[in-house]
Amino acid sequence: MRALIATILTASFFMIACKKGSNPASPVYFGKWEVRRVYGGNILPADSVYKPGNGNILQLNSDSTYKSYTTNKLSGQGVFHIRKNAFKSGTNSYDELYYDSDTSFGSVILFNGDTLTIRPIMPDISTTAYLNIQN
Repeated sequence: MRALIATILTASFFMIACKKGSNPASPVYFGKWEVRRVYGGNILPADSVYKPGNGNILQLNSDSTYKSYTTNKLSGQGVFHIRKNAFKSGTNSYDELYYDSDTSFGSVILFNGDTLTIRPIMPDISTTAYLNIQN
């Protein structure tokens, strides 16, 4: 009986915690972001600088959905999750970004003015810097 109650309570907790639309993300993350630079990591693509209007876009919506475009063609979509202050580096804390249900490959989010930088926690994957093109 205790196991059944514990299971029900645990399931209820996860259903409430994962409720769609309860994204704790800062509104500064929402909007359309176009790739300007890809660098670092050991996995392709190679370090690159992108010109404005390249069509490589990440759209983060306030309802926790995202769309990604490669040369203006939809290449991915789903749900994103942001964990506030989840990544610690010394005395600094950073938000982490996860796509869909994959919580094993998160990325640190750095925001500076109109630039959003997404740096995967796994160092083999390249960091991507985006410029805000639409709120």
